[in-house]
Amino acid sequence: MKKRSEPLSLLGLQSLINRLPNQHVQYAKIDEDLRKRKAGFGGELNFDKHINEFRPNYPFGLIHDICLLYNGIYFQMDSVLIQPDKIIIFEIKNLGGKLTVKASPTQFIQEIKGERKIIQSPITELERKMIFMDRWLKERGLEVPIKGIIGLAYTNELFIEEEINNEILFTHEIPIRLYNMATTDEILSRNNISKIARDIVDSHQEYNPFPLTKTLNIAKEDIITGVICPECKLNGMKWFQKKWRCHGCTYQAADCHLPLIDDWFYIMDSGITNRQFRGFSGIQNQDVAKRILKKTGLVMKGRRRTAFYIR
Repeated sequence: MKKRSEPLSLLGLQSLINRLPNQHVQYAKIDEDLRKRKAGFGGELNFDKHINEFRPNYPFGLIHDICLLYNGIYFQMDSVLIQPDKIIIFEIKNLGGKLTVKASPTQFIQEIKGERKIIQSPITELERKMIFMDRWLKERGLEVPIKGIIGLAYTNELFIEEEINNEILFTHEIPIRLYNMATTDEILSRNNISKIARDIVDSHQEYNPFPLTKTLNIAKEDIITGVICPECKLNGMKWFQKKWRCHGCTYQAADCHLPLIDDWFYIMDSGITNRQFRGFSGIQNQDVAKRILKKTGLVMKGRRRTAFYIR
């Protein structure tokens, strides 16, 4: 019912790290956050590959990457499976090393190369989402049992010391577990499943952290300007004879400013003026900048000196 796409937060952080000086005080933290998000998205894609093997003989709805709002609180779910007798929420983790799970108090202990650390518990995360999903459904007059499964993308060395409420499985095990899972009385018909799935997709709230300079409290003056060559990644392409030209690898193309436009909206602001575009891209001529901006598909607001462009 909804496929997974690369998260906006991941795209935004990639843009930011490309335009942040290596010596910036937040560079290491942002780079680590980007690495974790890439690993997380990779784990979710691994789950998707395996869950595609699940083709039961009863109606079901499968929805990926959903963020819902309940009573002013957002809760994001990696994947949701709607079955005739229940709804299953999947929490997917891409964690390396040896994992030890304790129940009282709930702890996830990760050990990599002899170094142990306690990480945020996916069990607690999942239970929070189950609570809000239950309330979100009841707000719509629906009473449906909710189950949670934690999927591990790595085949870790896993120790579960005490019994926990939700299952922890490796992603390649999940389709078989679902096939073997008993289905009880039918609570939801095919039409009910379809309607709930549509309601969830229609209620999806894409998390928008932009502009990142504001969200992460980074000075705009710290951001590196210039058109980056898509071929050799060298910054400072020049506009000449209706094309961008790289002075490093001699690559040339007319549309190299499009990633720069993305970068602006991810990092800098929700609108861009002709002057701002010239300052960010390095174009000198105001009329040239105007012609380029008009061809980007952006929407112009205002007139003359007050004109600016939005998505």
